[in-house]
Amino acid sequence: QIENGLHWMLDVHLDEDLSRARKDNAPANTALLNRLARNILQAADTAKVPISHRIKKCAWNDDYLINAITHMR
Repeated sequence: QIENGLHWMLDVHLDEDLSRARKDNAPANTALLNRLARNILQAADTAKVPISHRIKKCAWNDDYLINAITHMR
């Protein structure tokens, strides 16, 4: 398997492969923010809710987003 599970999740849910960030430190910074977002979303719910649903829930519900960010372990 060429791509590991982490990269697959970042590519499918956060469109990492479509990123146009190419100049200076932009690719590294974007990758760091994507991984941070993934970690926040994984810690946000202990229920078996797909990451794609958590992303939508953060976009639609500000209270859920703030709760996810402030209750990181």
